[in-house]
Amino acid sequence: MYEVALIMTERLLRTVAFTAVTALAVAAVSGPAVAATPAPPPGPGAVHSPDQALGPKWKSSSDVVVTGTGDADGYHLYIAREKDAFAWHTLATLTSHSIDIGPWGGSVCVTGSGRYAVAVFAPEQAVNRPALAAAGGLAAVVDTTTGVAHTVATGVQLAYFDPSCGPGDRALLTRETGDIDRHPQTDLLTVDAAAGKVVQTRHIAAQFTTPATAPDGDYGMVGGQLVKLAAGGGAYTRLGRPRGNAFGVRATAGGAVDVVSVAGGQAVAERYANGHFTTTATGPSDKVQLFGLRGGHNALVGQVAERAGAPADLTTVPETRQVAGLSGDGHLVVEEALGSQTAQSVARPLAAASPDAAGSVRLKVRAVAGAAEQAATVATTAAPTLDVDLGALSPVQTVTPRTVDQPRCAVPRNDPAVQPFQPSPEMVEWAVDNAVHGTLTLTRPANYLKAGLPAYQPQGPDGWFPLGNPQNSTLPAGSRAVPAQVMLGIVAQETNMSQASWHEVPGDTGNPLVASYYGSAANDVIDYSKSDCGYGISQVTTGMAVDDPGPYDTSDQQAIAVDYAANIAAGLNILIDKWNQLHEEPAGATDTMNDDDPNWIENWFTALWAYNSGLHAYADRDSTDSGGYYGLGWLNNPANPNYPANRDGFLRDSYADAETPSHWSYPERIMGWIETPQLKNGPGYSGDAYSTPVYGQSSPEVHLHGDDSPSRVLNLPDIWAFCSTAFGCSQSTGGCPAVDNSCWWHGHVDSPAGNCENGECAKEDTPSAGGPEPGVQRTYERDCVPFDPSVITDRDPARNWNMVYTLNEHEQYNLGCTPPEGMAGGKFLIRGGSPVGRPDTGPYAQVDLHQQGSGYFGHIWFTHGLGGNSTTGIKHRISGAWMPDLDLNPGQSSWYHIIAHLPSHGGNWSAAVYNVQRGNQAPINGQSVYAYVSSCAIDQDPSTGDFGRDHFIDLGTYQLEPGAQVILSNDNAPTTADVGYDAMAFVPVTKVPSSGTCGSVPH
Repeated sequence: MYEVALIMTERLLRTVAFTAVTALAVAAVSGPAVAATPAPPPGPGAVHSPDQALGPKWKSSSDVVVTGTGDADGYHLYIAREKDAFAWHTLATLTSHSIDIGPWGGSVCVTGSGRYAVAVFAPEQAVNRPALAAAGGLAAVVDTTTGVAHTVATGVQLAYFDPSCGPGDRALLTRETGDIDRHPQTDLLTVDAAAGKVVQTRHIAAQFTTPATAPDGDYGMVGGQLVKLAAGGGAYTRLGRPRGNAFGVRATAGGAVDVVSVAGGQAVAERYANGHFTTTATGPSDKVQLFGLRGGHNALVGQVAERAGAPADLTTVPETRQVAGLSGDGHLVVEEALGSQTAQSVARPLAAASPDAAGSVRLKVRAVAGAAEQAATVATTAAPTLDVDLGALSPVQTVTPRTVDQPRCAVPRNDPAVQPFQPSPEMVEWAVDNAVHGTLTLTRPANYLKAGLPAYQPQGPDGWFPLGNPQNSTLPAGSRAVPAQVMLGIVAQETNMSQASWHEVPGDTGNPLVASYYGSAANDVIDYSKSDCGYGISQVTTGMAVDDPGPYDTSDQQAIAVDYAANIAAGLNILIDKWNQLHEEPAGATDTMNDDDPNWIENWFTALWAYNSGLHAYADRDSTDSGGYYGLGWLNNPANPNYPANRDGFLRDSYADAETPSHWSYPERIMGWIETPQLKNGPGYSGDAYSTPVYGQSSPEVHLHGDDSPSRVLNLPDIWAFCSTAFGCSQSTGGCPAVDNSCWWHGHVDSPAGNCENGECAKEDTPSAGGPEPGVQRTYERDCVPFDPSVITDRDPARNWNMVYTLNEHEQYNLGCTPPEGMAGGKFLIRGGSPVGRPDTGPYAQVDLHQQGSGYFGHIWFTHGLGGNSTTGIKHRISGAWMPDLDLNPGQSSWYHIIAHLPSHGGNWSAAVYNVQRGNQAPINGQSVYAYVSSCAIDQDPSTGDFGRDHFIDLGTYQLEPGAQVILSNDNAPTTADVGYDAMAFVPVTKVPSSGTCGSVPH
């Protein structure tokens, strides 16, 4: 990455679960009256009137369909069988406790036998980081009869063609290697699905896309040509060039290969057999797709016009839109599969992807025989779970004490003095609207958010991050720098408009959102030398590392990490720097759009390209690794065949596009968020999360999401606009056959109707400019009400009671709640690793430790369970100890009622075991020993029972001595559980047994 790290910022999602299994209306079916049929077999989302919709033989059918969506719990596979009227069930859940960076996404295919599903899955936002898009996915094989899954590979490509299944039970996976901008190469992994393992890896010295396995070998595309790979090694034979740019390649059981490409604005289906291509069908470029069927047949789905003599083993399935999947026999079309959390990420930004928000998928399907359409929301149910332990798959990296002691990123995690505030959407829009005009001049008071900073202004004459200006002769000094919607699109894609960790919701504080703080996506590896150190809502990287402070001092760095307004001001200047870098190139080497006026949104396309993957400068053209070339890299070129040639604009067809962001280049994704803002549907607010642009009177019109009325959209360049023979790129040859530095692009591009001054482009809309900072719309109310010990029956008023907070320095509570003074207290201690402090395990415990602005007075700690893992999991062992300063002298004991506070969010372990230790005993061999009294297991999940909010729960009454403590460990918690550590009260009682019992409500 260059100055902005674009990494793993997961969509932050509202904790409001979808209702399960809500069937909608079925389209009317024309034809003669049909006798009433028995009700379909019970099941979520089952097709209505199956005799009519599926045909009379549905009960004996073996047709099956598998689809997938992701959320915070993992990538879920769902299966439906025609004999069950295509009722849906959860087949398997794929995840990895080694990675805690947000919701999961993926793609899946089913092998020709229908027995196995092959899936590639990864955190959704991995595509924002080029290296992870090239080789950051996990791959698994799932038995469709049992749901049992096996990991087959790690480090595979996140692309629309991965994975690829064929007529048999072999599947193919790709991995981009080499330098993805200079000399990309491809590893092709062959998976034996029946054996559940990779049986061959071939190294191909080219960009190899759309792989297809066949009985006689393996096929794919290289440089716009269909090629056949040698059985061993990476050699290939060029077979011929289809009519257009291929986006679908599938082999048949009979040895032919079907290819669908875009040529001259049309989708063209061709079959390669007997040494030549034959056209089999045509259709609109974005309305034809190629799917495989069981038995080695293929299907064209869409608005297909078949040619005479089309092969009998090539089926046509009519459809009006691009679809998510097709059953193995072609009887059911899955038009859309949209997970609840993805829906909420585009509809409700800044809501944590907690397990409460996970748990369902929205499915739109069409039964082909009866042309019956319906939609349903189907609950994700318990299913076999594959939890990939990355630490067990590869040797754990050795970490030297020096490396562990010296993180590269300047602002630390898990520091109570660094708790950024999570804003709500209107606050983000307000900050951007003002920042682009240089009017983000509010004054933050001294010690804002208890971060120890002096008073400051983000912008203004004395601001810490004064507004830069694009270098462009048409822009007078002092003019606005960037259209607000460009910056809003960036923060929507990058961080889902989030300043704090993805676990936090509006109104919370928590750990800073940091790109790769530990230098790895896996919790099992710490390599600070590879830390990106991108902070906050804009993922500011420049100057945020201790070895590269750049223009920032420690106060600047702290403000960027803590304050969303300061972060936006700093991030905006980085985007301006990208524009300026493009314009600082010498004549003939600049990268410009349309009339090059920065006031027009479309003109920022190339700057967004550079923002994500950088610019290869003209001055560096003769360096060893540039070879005389310069410009914008191949990775984000829309002509790159890693992106399907038949795609429409990002989010134009459906919000479900957010399930597969790897199908679009980075600048296309940003432009999609500009056209289709997130919606802020939540408690107390609704509508767009930010304003759409002011479109010109001649801006293009399309039917967004299938709406009847057309909407104005951006005037974006064609995907081939940046493909020129001067750079070795040609539409007629399928992109850039050389795929090396010569593919780097520079020059000028006009949008299809690129005369912006004639109303064909869009400008910003800044409704919040000049106004005061809006108040936060909290997702959860703060719990600032002090605990009242008088509610405890038989309280002993002669002794002090104790409240042990999670922050020993009470002044670090920064949500506006002030803990009462004067009560006896105690200490809370987090211990990590096993044994505690062991140099090769202790640091790892911090990786999956988080602080959050929930719970009693606005602070808890939480981590995830280890699932009883006694090997690699030992590194992430967390034990929290509440150690009260009891009103007792040495040798004394007394009875205390112990009450734990549980937060409204941040803890959900259903059987959290609190171990009570009585106090200090006589030392043994010089070591203190603690007398164990008892334990209490309680349900931390506030969504169960009648709570759904912050509340207290009894742990029981115990005889305690000085040195007593209560310990909660994540050892035996499920890996999907959040283990929360909140405040705890110790109230002396006069009567034993007291009325309090484990798990009851205090009274």
